[in-house]
Amino acid sequence: MRCISPRSILDNRLTQSGQKALNGNRIIRDAITNAGCHCTAVVAERAGVWDFAVNAPARAAAVVRYVEKIRTEDYFQLKTMLTEGDFTRAFIVYTAEDQPHLSGEIEAYPLSRIDELAALLAKESAP
Repeated sequence: MRCISPRSILDNRLTQSGQKALNGNRIIRDAITNAGCHCTAVVAERAGVWDFAVNAPARAAAVVRYVEKIRTEDYFQLKTMLTEGDFTRAFIVYTAEDQPHLSGEIEAYPLSRIDELAALLAKESAP
């Protein structure tokens, strides 16, 4: 029987979580680009949370926040960005299955529907 230390289990989970975040970042960036929009910046907001600034032709910028699990503070932070005029639209993309769906102007999409979100961003930017 092989003994696995708690530290190695934690290291493995952190590695898997980091890899998952990198894969999600790549999936989001590819979907945005393939839809004809431009990802002009990617900012690490906090551990495991990434903000993508998205510019579509002839349209003001939108922000797409990528998280594993949505927190109420994500909505408040994105709402602040909208209020301050940094972006005209904000979205949250998440990976966890059980998510709170708070009503409001910030829509949430599971990562599995990122192509749908990217198509929406491209459609809204059409002249």
